[in-house]
Amino acid sequence: MTTLSHIGPRSSARGLKAFVVVVCLIILGLEGWRDWGEREQEIGRISAEALNLAKSLTQHAQDTFELADALLVDVVDRVETGGISANAIARLDTFLVERVQSLQRIKSLTVYGADGTLLSSSLPGHRGRVNGKDLPFFQQHLTSTSSNWFFGPLIRDPLGGDWVLSLSRRINTPDGGFDGVVQASVPPRYFANFFGRFDVGSQGSISLIHKNGTILARSPYIERSIGADISDHPQFKERRGPGPYEYVSPIDGITRIGGHQRNHIFPIGVLSSVGRDEALARWNEDFVFRVISIVLLVAIIGSLGWSLAGALQRREEAEAELAVLATTDGLTGLANRRMFDRQLEIEWLRAAREKSPVSLLLVDVDQFKAYNDIYGHQAGDECLRVIARSLAGVACRPRDLVARYGGEEIAVLLPDTNDAGAAEVAEKIRAQIEALRMRHEASIPSRILTVSIGSATRIPSLDRSRIGPEHLITLADEALYRAKQDGRNRVSTAEAA
Repeated sequence: MTTLSHIGPRSSARGLKAFVVVVCLIILGLEGWRDWGEREQEIGRISAEALNLAKSLTQHAQDTFELADALLVDVVDRVETGGISANAIARLDTFLVERVQSLQRIKSLTVYGADGTLLSSSLPGHRGRVNGKDLPFFQQHLTSTSSNWFFGPLIRDPLGGDWVLSLSRRINTPDGGFDGVVQASVPPRYFANFFGRFDVGSQGSISLIHKNGTILARSPYIERSIGADISDHPQFKERRGPGPYEYVSPIDGITRIGGHQRNHIFPIGVLSSVGRDEALARWNEDFVFRVISIVLLVAIIGSLGWSLAGALQRREEAEAELAVLATTDGLTGLANRRMFDRQLEIEWLRAAREKSPVSLLLVDVDQFKAYNDIYGHQAGDECLRVIARSLAGVACRPRDLVARYGGEEIAVLLPDTNDAGAAEVAEKIRAQIEALRMRHEASIPSRILTVSIGSATRIPSLDRSRIGPEHLITLADEALYRAKQDGRNRVSTAEAA
């Protein structure tokens, strides 16, 4: 470049700002990662508690149906051995009432004949008035010869109209033929009331669910939920097995966290859950407090770091400005004599190693003292600035240097330039200044501002005793003197050694 090329150091202020940003991001990232992990742990803990509750309630449901089945086995044995005579039915009525009246879990025990007619029940007054041949459990035993229990679907109780769960067994004749059905009715409200004893919060729920996706009982009790089919609900389809659940309830739309446990004997399971928002309320409060604390901490660190970076940047800018002032001529904006001497030494040593030429042009304004006397010193200063700008446009390679050498003299350092190239650049400078047509009455005979240029070129040697950079300056100065002696407004080249 024709003027001094200032290559500033990498800004420490930028590095500090980047460091502050990285530290703040790391703090936020670590805190976010920790909070996310703690949230997952909290959800896991809630799910585990809900699953343990579901396991306990599933066992209770199993105990209920096992008790009902034990009664069925006893009644089947009595009917098959005692028959259905009037006396036998009377004794059976008494037995059924005595066995069921102390059991809240069982609503009724009922015996149906081979034609579906109600023969005996723990609820008196229904004999001969009810026929159960169209009920699912009756049709199951009528068509199947299995003597095992049958867990029927949720039905309306033929003895009262309420929803009931039915467990039944087949009565056989001595030869193995169909002779009727014994059925136990378990009210879903019993499970709803029992489930209600457990605290799952105001948004929680506990449901007894058939394996086919039918809700059999629920706490809190909602009439419309009994018998609802959730088999197509995504959470039920994807997670039918036991384990933790997080789902949006198809009944009331509340998002819940829970656990589901299937029973290995009966086709039922229990889903115990709590409202996610309610269960995580305390954790969310702590989270908000931590977020506010971390944000304040990050804000303080960022603010202090940014302030420190700003102060550091102002210091760097001041130092850079001082560095520029130390190497720049304040009048022309060119490199000053100090910078010229340093750069000449650098280029001289480089050229000595590479055995390449170094050229130097010394440019002097003709009759400059007279110019100042005629037009004043301010005009003289402006004249030097104009010439400096013109020279800056001619010597434009990266390592070229244009410097104010002293007074009205300007030096142009041209590395890797032989004498012919230097003479060409010098002539271009002389012609460009002449082309400015700046008025100068003392410059005779042209009456315009002109310059004289001395050019010198040498190939440096590492042996400083033979030739050094000061020798190049001397040669250029002598050439400049000859240019002035020969009439000014011309280029004079030092002769090769």
